[in-house]
Amino acid sequence: MKSFKHALIAAWAAATIGGNAMAKETIVIGDVSWEASHAVANVLKVVIETRLGADVKIIPADQAAIFAAMDKGDGSIDVHPELWLPAQADRYAKFIASGSKESVLVNDKPYTGSDGLYVPGFVQDKFGVKSVQQLTDPKIARLFDTDGSGKGAFWPGAPGWNGVNIELVRARSYGYDKTMKPFIVSDAVMRAELAKAFATQKPFVLYFWEPEGLFKKFDLRKLEQPAFDGYAMDNKKGDPQYKADGCYKMVQPQEAPDWLEKSKVTCASPATTVHVAYSRSLVKRAPKVAQFLKQVSFDLPTLNDWILKVSDKVDPAVLAKDWVAANPEKVNAWLAGIKPGL
Repeated sequence: MKSFKHALIAAWAAATIGGNAMAKETIVIGDVSWEASHAVANVLKVVIETRLGADVKIIPADQAAIFAAMDKGDGSIDVHPELWLPAQADRYAKFIASGSKESVLVNDKPYTGSDGLYVPGFVQDKFGVKSVQQLTDPKIARLFDTDGSGKGAFWPGAPGWNGVNIELVRARSYGYDKTMKPFIVSDAVMRAELAKAFATQKPFVLYFWEPEGLFKKFDLRKLEQPAFDGYAMDNKKGDPQYKADGCYKMVQPQEAPDWLEKSKVTCASPATTVHVAYSRSLVKRAPKVAQFLKQVSFDLPTLNDWILKVSDKVDPAVLAKDWVAANPEKVNAWLAGIKPGL
């Protein structure tokens, strides 16, 4: 009788444990292809697993697949770690914006990314080069001369990058196409040349963006440009940022053979915001996880550090575990008002 009673208790315990295990929510994060996404996805995973008690999977996926899954709300993919706007403006309008399907939510405090032309800090400190317009001055441009031609060199990006054409248009629009010439080489070659420039204190100017590990490695400073005030292209009509006489008119080579002459860009690129996005279904399925994702936020210095480490082959899972352990105050701020566990 005693052994039968013990057997019943053991069976009940096993069923209870099994039931709880089955009820435990699994959160799926869709990881896109760049280093910041790998790092952010793993940091979210560590916090959700260690502080909120859910299981987390990270799976590679493209933008379309992530949004389709978050919209369905079936748990196939719940989280997008790096939603860049306005790059994904169409999907934001369809799934997130007020009055849309509103099936996807985003965190309250996105970080701001940026791009532009950058020079080493020593160039600003020694020569006072602080704005793009100064590149039209032949004396300034000669600082960046690499071949004795009297013209400066600037890196507009790697072969095949969309940004290369934009930077060629900027050069023509501001007028420094007459004093500077582009050298279009691979990202790897550019990085090697940049390292040499810092080692020899040789002036260098390049197009780049932030966050990126390069900013953790080198003191790079952005050259000032007038602020973006609107797109002037016909294909942007209806866009909230359209302005008939806006500073940003970019015609693509496939649209016109004389695209360079028809284009004009006399300002910085529009501001970029980067969100964590997540399926609205989490509000019911895992409300504490949803609240955490609403409250989480990142900053550029931290992301620059993460990107550099991931690009240097540090395992993102190891990076995340170490960072979370070393930054309890930051993690606690993300979890403010949320009790541990699901």
